[in-house]
Amino acid sequence: MDEAIVNRLQILGFSLYEARVYVGLLRHGQQNGNEVSKSAGLPSSKVYATLERLASKGIVHSVRHKSKTRYVCISPEELVHRLREDYVEPLDYLEKTLPALPSFEPAAEVLTVVGLDAIRENSRYIVADARGEIYVSIWPDDLADLGSELQAADRRGVRIFGMLYGDELPPAGAWLAHSYRKIVSDRIRGRMLTLVADGEEALVAHIPRRGEASAVRTRNPVLALITREYLHHDIVLQRAQLAIGFDEWDHWWQGDPDMRTIILSGTEAGQNSARTKKEATR
Repeated sequence: MDEAIVNRLQILGFSLYEARVYVGLLRHGQQNGNEVSKSAGLPSSKVYATLERLASKGIVHSVRHKSKTRYVCISPEELVHRLREDYVEPLDYLEKTLPALPSFEPAAEVLTVVGLDAIRENSRYIVADARGEIYVSIWPDDLADLGSELQAADRRGVRIFGMLYGDELPPAGAWLAHSYRKIVSDRIRGRMLTLVADGEEALVAHIPRRGEASAVRTRNPVLALITREYLHHDIVLQRAQLAIGFDEWDHWWQGDPDMRTIILSGTEAGQNSARTKKEATR
């Protein structure tokens, strides 16, 4: 738990040593410099400079007892109150003033997003910013992280049309379960997360089985349109499969060489089929 607290204090502007000293003083009470060094796990050469920085911020106070100096920290309640005041006022101010600064339209460039955490964070923001409509295609691995934002969007009246590569469909919005998950997963060597909000902003992510996940995020109107149309057609196709029946649907595409090649392209079954066809023409 202590390391988690230290991590959060660092996020709020503490240095690693400052965070450790505060937690050490909070756990063990009034201490001299040597004791702080031990309880906080700091090199003795760093402890006094760290205590001085915390004292200058009013987070640590020195107490003179006879000829010795000891140190105490402020209470958790006071620290949290001060941190909240330090951050809320600037955030409130920026929330009011920043939107008035840009004199240009939002960037239409294609932005690169690297790493699964960053992809999920960008996805959450796009969903939270949606006003009227969301199209999304997602796997269960990523749905849990986006679920609360989708529910909030549904509550504020945003229409959600989703394709889930799984069985437990979310309650918020209109969802379908994709029928060919293994074929898709084999074809793309992993999974995707595809999202477009209001036909204006899109995110397309590839999360491979091996290697780092990456995505593009864009407000380019053409790319947003292409993404929306891809998701739209995927949903319509799934509805057609439900209406026709999967046995008949499978019989149709498996019996059409061109469709079989397109659907299985990149999969092991597709490679075997291509190899068999090639050998048959020799």
